[in-house]
Amino acid sequence: MKVSLLDNALWAASFAGTFILFVVLLLYRRWQQFPVFTTLIGYYVVENIIGFLVIRYDPHLYATVYWITFAFDFLLQVALIIEVARVVLRPTGTWVRDARASFLISGIVGAFIAAGLTFAVHPSVPKTIDAWGIRAYLFTSLIFCELFLVTMFSAQKLGLVWKNHVMRLGQGLTAWALISAMVDVAHSYYGTAHLQDFKTLEHVRTLAYIGAVIYWIAAFWLPEPERRELPEEMQKYLVALHAKVQYDSTQVSSAQNLR
Repeated sequence: MKVSLLDNALWAASFAGTFILFVVLLLYRRWQQFPVFTTLIGYYVVENIIGFLVIRYDPHLYATVYWITFAFDFLLQVALIIEVARVVLRPTGTWVRDARASFLISGIVGAFIAAGLTFAVHPSVPKTIDAWGIRAYLFTSLIFCELFLVTMFSAQKLGLVWKNHVMRLGQGLTAWALISAMVDVAHSYYGTAHLQDFKTLEHVRTLAYIGAVIYWIAAFWLPEPERRELPEEMQKYLVALHAKVQYDSTQVSSAQNLR
């Protein structure tokens, strides 16, 4: 497959942005709050290097490498959803009441909706493996959009300001996932027969990723603003939780003294 000057330019911009973001996450110790996200970005740095070398020196191996890296990418992105939910829905180290159950229910419902939409799509491609590739990308994009939107709405209710690091992370991921989903829908319609159309759509996906990376670099470079005061209902819940923990500790101590 011939690699154009535009392909090289987008790859270089994507790699440079990803590397700079990784350095920012390490330099400003953002990895302490977002270890999975930092791991994912570091993985993208390595993935870019491997993909570049393979496509230059052994193009026939690229398909195998692509599916292996896609599997690791998918697992890390699932872990990232859990990490964002943990940061948002465990503001004191304990899950907010009913938050975990609501998140799981939303995740299951979202997975069924994403699966239904994915199987409703019939990509116009000659190979079955290519069809499943398009469906896999579409499925992950849809479910990530749904779960991140649920998490972001929860964050808003918990008083997180829009410039908070976890909110900025979610905003960039959601925008990138939405554009990726639209690209995958277009792929399902056009297929891979017209190589130029396929490459143009992939350029759109790459530009969306570069935009998200630039947004994250600026967001994680700047200090995190103070969290807004929690709503009165949440404050009452946290006070009650603290009182219950103290009461349980007293009961345990009393039981041990009676032995």
